[in-house]
Amino acid sequence: MAGEASIPTGRVRPGDWFLGASERDNPTTRLDAQHAGEQAWSTGNLVRPLVHGATYFAELFEQLEATGPGDLVLFTDWRGDADELLTGHAGSEVAAVLGRADERGADVRGLVWRSHSDKLAFSAQENRRLGEVLRRAGAHVLLDMRVRAGGCHHQKFVVIRHSDDPARDVAYVGGIDLCHTRRDDARHNGDAQALKMARAYGPTPAWHDAQVAISGPAVHDVETVFRERWEDPAPLRRHLLHDVRDRLSGAGRRPEPLAAQRPPPPPVPGGTHAVQLLRTYPNLRHRRDYPFAVGGERSVARGYSKVVAQARRLIYVEDQYLWSHTIAGTFDRALLEQPDLHVVAVLPLVPDQDGLLARVPQLLGRMRAMTRNERGRR
Repeated sequence: MAGEASIPTGRVRPGDWFLGASERDNPTTRLDAQHAGEQAWSTGNLVRPLVHGATYFAELFEQLEATGPGDLVLFTDWRGDADELLTGHAGSEVAAVLGRADERGADVRGLVWRSHSDKLAFSAQENRRLGEVLRRAGAHVLLDMRVRAGGCHHQKFVVIRHSDDPARDVAYVGGIDLCHTRRDDARHNGDAQALKMARAYGPTPAWHDAQVAISGPAVHDVETVFRERWEDPAPLRRHLLHDVRDRLSGAGRRPEPLAAQRPPPPPVPGGTHAVQLLRTYPNLRHRRDYPFAVGGERSVARGYSKVVAQARRLIYVEDQYLWSHTIAGTFDRALLEQPDLHVVAVLPLVPDQDGLLARVPQLLGRMRAMTRNERGRR
């Protein structure tokens, strides 16, 4: 997972809130290499929140349609649907828009998680179809299973870099996949192209989520996150059946080299945001490892710990799950140490999937986390 954090640089010192390079505790990444010393973030950026999928998709459509020869388009997805309409109109399908960018001469690359089976409420068929459709259009999209057994890739971002005008470069980072159900808006009537969810959510489930648009030098950092994963020499698949099927379908079996990375975009005039990229990567074990995160990286959790420890009045959280004992313990300690602190956590009332394997673990994890925080308040 890639996380993004930003603060106005004129009011506080970024080092008080962001992780230093040593605090990231991942000396094998090149993410911080362009920054000096302990600095592990960039300044001079502009960060804009794009709340709801309809807002994000509309802007993404315009940005992708403006790409041309020599431009670079990179995207990652947990789930991707080739026919998801970015604007709600014919011709705005995800695969069609990305395919047109490739036809105009942009270099389109994608890393899509090689999902678990649809029978387990995951997205194997949809992700494979997205890859196949885009490959037929000329784009280079890989189904990626370079994770721990039972794990997944959960990064959801898009990077667009322009060969003729780096000032136009933009990266989108957040929680919104290029898939069904996500194109909702503030009315929360749901996306007409809906995924099946728990019965409580009805036929067109409401979907609240956000993405941020980043302009400025931090675009280079988001691109670096993609390149580290793309250039990982480990096999994309683990199982012989996957390999046979990929051979028969013509699926990409190894990443084709990317052109050399361009320098960071220039600072945005008047850009006041410092931006740091945080990730969660596992220790793969069994004599395997990420060359860019040997032993794994836990900078998202480390970032949480650092900022929560400085909270004095209010912590506001929107989260799909919030069932981590580690994170709950961090809030617990903050509540005990700061008697005037309030923690407000907004969670879905009902888990998004029915069934024992989905609903019960989520409710149990949530109950344990909330119970621990209630003890902290007392």
